[in-house]
Amino acid sequence: MAKYIIEENNTTKYEKNYKFPLINIIPAVVWAIPIHQKLSPMIGKGGAYGVAIAFVILYMMLSFIHIVALAPAVGGVIILTALFWAPVDHLGSLAVRIILKGLILLIAIMIELGVFANATLPWLQEKTNKPRIRRVEE
Repeated sequence: MAKYIIEENNTTKYEKNYKFPLINIIPAVVWAIPIHQKLSPMIGKGGAYGVAIAFVILYMMLSFIHIVALAPAVGGVIILTALFWAPVDHLGSLAVRIILKGLILLIAIMIELGVFANATLPWLQEKTNKPRIRRVEE
């Protein structure tokens, strides 16, 4: 009769970094500005401020939730790229401008990929870290 041995995995658990996703507060505030501008004539300044603050809080909370963190990551790449491309537009050389814009885009993508990975890795590790079952013949 065969015996079965259950072996636990000895991998260390990934600890989520709660400071790194706070970089998304910049895109959250920038995305909240048009929301405030559109809602201000309809519901007044106080209500528009409340909705904008709620949007910023929701945007930041989504940066910490697995899989859903992709939405703030894409929005963050758009805003961070736009924010840092503006000063590059004032450079004289076209070649330097293109190279710097590509570098800025790459850095923004890597930052937001890090935020997405930070939110998703603990969940993914929990899903894939199954115990190994071995069959031993007697």
